[in-house]
Amino acid sequence: MATEQIDTIIGAQVELTGSLKNDGPIQIHGHVNGDVLSNSIVFVGETAIVKGPITAKSVEVAGQVHGDITAEDHIELHPKSLVKGNLNTRQLSIKPGAMFIGSSKMHTGNEEAIISEESAAKRSKPRLEIE
Repeated sequence: MATEQIDTIIGAQVELTGSLKNDGPIQIHGHVNGDVLSNSIVFVGETAIVKGPITAKSVEVAGQVHGDITAEDHIELHPKSLVKGNLNTRQLSIKPGAMFIGSSKMHTGNEEAIISEESAAKRSKPRLEIE
């Protein structure tokens, strides 16, 4: 996970039911039953289980997520992670050993713009990494 200051940490022994919202980074090691929203990074640790959607700027999963993940910048699935849900992001990285059951949609971040065929060839393309 990035070296950003973590605002919210859900410990491994914590079980939270309801919405978890924070403008800053969130690190989850326990169980969350509900939606998770952040304007920053959400990190789901190896011992974590999230049952609900996650919406953030970036999301890294090392544990389990049972719900859709929407990330403005990128989603990274670490080895041994399990995601059952749909992914929507600009960049997607799935490490060897990760399990993903669902569909993925990658975007450029500029869907509202009408792009001609000529300019479409020049724009940056979404990136998918699979090791």
